[in-house]
Amino acid sequence: MIKVSTAEKLAEQAVNALKWEADFSPKPGLVTRDSNGAHTDMNIALFNKSADSLYDTFLRIADVAKTTPISVILREQIGAIGRDGEDTMLEATHGVNTHKGAIWALGVLVAVISNQKTTDLPTILQKSGELASISDRYVQAHPRSTYGMQAKKTYQIQGAREEAANGFPHVANGLELINGQNTVSQQTWLKVLCLLYASVDDTNVIHRSSLAVLRMFQGTAKQALEAPVIKESRAFEQVIKLTEKYQISPGGCADLFAATYFLHNLKIDEED
Repeated sequence: MIKVSTAEKLAEQAVNALKWEADFSPKPGLVTRDSNGAHTDMNIALFNKSADSLYDTFLRIADVAKTTPISVILREQIGAIGRDGEDTMLEATHGVNTHKGAIWALGVLVAVISNQKTTDLPTILQKSGELASISDRYVQAHPRSTYGMQAKKTYQIQGAREEAANGFPHVANGLELINGQNTVSQQTWLKVLCLLYASVDDTNVIHRSSLAVLRMFQGTAKQALEAPVIKESRAFEQVIKLTEKYQISPGGCADLFAATYFLHNLKIDEED
């Protein structure tokens, strides 16, 4: 029997998390198995192709993190691998940005899990914050401008980098909502999704609309979160209508949704 390495397990689980997130429905504004959301250039097949293209990226990150301490060296190594992964993704999708934010979020988590050889969630989140807080000199010298960077500069809000540097607080809140359930129902996952919609300052939403629309979207999602049955609530219907009216796509929330699933289902042999 061929033994599968921890790095291979992590890469496979990261890809599976991306595919699960894409497949999950309903997910207002986002691509699902039933809808293309607010997108005319994306669908479930493209997301699956994109996820598969990132296996080697996560494998390389896990491999390099296995023997390199959390430091500027590791931060810059995974940064370089992540940028290569972005190029691979864009080649697979013919230039459509499907998973740039997810490469960052899952890349940091994969690196830390491989480095620490643990499934202990508090440790993973703390060490992820340490790693993500380290500056990458290559990024400083050759920044790749994103909508998130532009929104952060304009509105003084936190984005994907800060989420990771703070130890993924929104992911932690989602995991707390799941509360160690082995089998998570669709209703519970919808609660996690609405919690993210209600609390994340998603720069993708701001880019497609405005800060005012984001705040409206968050408030409506919070009402849906408080409903006894989210999917059947009037507030959830309003969340759907808002994404349709303003053609908003909370992609940052999608990345953290995938990260939450990844950590909840994490399985490695800690003695590897």
